[in-house]
Amino acid sequence: MTQESQAQARWLSAGVVAVTGALWALTPVAFLLVGDMGRTALSGVLLGGLLVVYARVVTRHVAGVGRPPYGARTFALFAVVVYGALPFLGSVWIYTPLIVATAGLLLLRFGLAVGVLLVVVLAEFPLTLALWDSSPVAALQKSTGVFVASVVAAGIVHYARFVRELRELRAALAEMAVDQDRVRMAGELHDLLGQTLASITLKTELALALVDLDRNRAIGEVEATIAIAAEARGEIGDVVAARHSLDVGAELSAAVALIELTGARCELRLGLSEIDEETGDALGWIVREAATNIVRHSDARRCLIELDRADGRIHLVVRNDGARREAGPRRGSGLAGLRQRVDRLGGSLRVGGTDGDGFEVRVWLPAVHDRERVVTVDSCSAG
Repeated sequence: MTQESQAQARWLSAGVVAVTGALWALTPVAFLLVGDMGRTALSGVLLGGLLVVYARVVTRHVAGVGRPPYGARTFALFAVVVYGALPFLGSVWIYTPLIVATAGLLLLRFGLAVGVLLVVVLAEFPLTLALWDSSPVAALQKSTGVFVASVVAAGIVHYARFVRELRELRAALAEMAVDQDRVRMAGELHDLLGQTLASITLKTELALALVDLDRNRAIGEVEATIAIAAEARGEIGDVVAARHSLDVGAELSAAVALIELTGARCELRLGLSEIDEETGDALGWIVREAATNIVRHSDARRCLIELDRADGRIHLVVRNDGARREAGPRRGSGLAGLRQRVDRLGGSLRVGGTDGDGFEVRVWLPAVHDRERVVTVDSCSAG
């Protein structure tokens, strides 16, 4: 598990334990309200100790490290404390068996946990009749309440774990998108270098064979080899600098698909149908980088990608909510590279937070009216 994932697990576990502790504290508060200081102290100590153990159980579960090695003993501890305190704490303690059922659902195998849940729920009926109310209806209500509360409490812990796993999946999807781009570039370099080196090898071998037979022709072959190497260097520079044109329509579709794969809703608004090829290339890279950052660095629920023309300029906005606050600066040269592209075209790039937890990338680029270099913006598959 990465450090970021561990931090998320701790944060989610702390939230679950805080909510649980607040609910458990209602029992000591009830004793306090009736002025029973002895039972207030006893229930506070017992529940505080159980909460410490429960916090360790929740942390392990949310982190996905499996049940603790002494799960049965830990469950027995919950059962002994809760049911052992019933004779001393009386009717106010009547709901606390839900702690036992919740612990069983988190600590025991599924089949055994379901059995424990049923036993706790059934046992709640006679306990309520004995300690709280002799009415069968009241006893049934208490049993139902314990069942529902136990399932909900365990469900919250499972939900926290699913949230952590979803965030890890989102980060993995973003890394996969970056890796796919690197693989694509590596394939281009492999093909380019393979052809170039093969040509250089043949030309060099031919020049060596002609040195003693036809010196002028050998010199010509060497010069051709130098020309091939120079051309290859330029082509490699094009690949590394990512100057090969991107299909901005395809990038818009891919961005929407990637963002919505994480469960967020992404709205795409297009106010133009054609764009200059060089401008479209730059916008394609900006859309790709922005979508990757949304998946990596946010818990977005709603996103907006808007591309239109205004005041003789191309205007792109990529906005999302759910931006996470990170302890340190984000690493990587993606933003710097995008800013260089925008500056090279005479445009402007603004990146920053919006009201609340939003984040926005806003770009203005000059519209170029060279009809020979116009490409179609087609992203009908998106959204």
